[in-house]
Amino acid sequence: MQDQAKKNRGTEHQGTKEKFWFDENQDKLFKIGKHKGENWAEIVAFHLATLLGISCAKYEPGSLPEESPTKYGVISQSFINKKDGERLINANEFLAQLIKNYDPDKTYKQENYTFSRSIELIKASKEKPIKQFIGYLIFDVWIGNQDRHHENWGFVASSTELSLAPSFDHASSMGCRVGDTEKQERLNTKDTGYNVEAFSSKAKTAMYNNDGKILKTYELSELCHKHYPEESCFWIQK
Repeated sequence: MQDQAKKNRGTEHQGTKEKFWFDENQDKLFKIGKHKGENWAEIVAFHLATLLGISCAKYEPGSLPEESPTKYGVISQSFINKKDGERLINANEFLAQLIKNYDPDKTYKQENYTFSRSIELIKASKEKPIKQFIGYLIFDVWIGNQDRHHENWGFVASSTELSLAPSFDHASSMGCRVGDTEKQERLNTKDTGYNVEAFSSKAKTAMYNNDGKILKTYELSELCHKHYPEESCFWIQK
């Protein structure tokens, strides 16, 4: 564990987890998972994304031993270069500009947040990073990430360009909140309604389809493959 997050703390308001920026330039984020499994999920997801060649924010273990009891979390280096004038613009800001009556502050149960509208936003950007974005979504399906809401992806804006930001915030993945007893039961059961496949098939995304129904992760995978088969197959084969 690292003992870095002590000085020059800066508040981070986005999200619901306890977190703050620190270090001399306040470019490192310390975040504490609501469940201890969320901390390892962030770290494992980062290493998996790196192996696949998916651009991803880096996460490593962190702790606050000066507090009692010691708090454990993850440390992430900012991918924004503030000295060069860069800033992160989350997808909800752009979607609110593109879609009439879109509520940028409604993180969940946002029926206007759909796969097709997210793709429209990607297409509206100059670089049109469809392959990269499909990679994020297929990665979510693979690790069972249920938290790709409109504040958990976005663009890095500089004075000269706008590019898709690295993937970040994967704490709600890999069944990280499931206890050890349940894990073993699901791994060993002969009940097809309780096994790992049944469990993973219930995973939901934060996105909706055009009929106002929330998408499950496997349904999102099907949409990606239907509309972008080449890009989807590239990541699935990886």
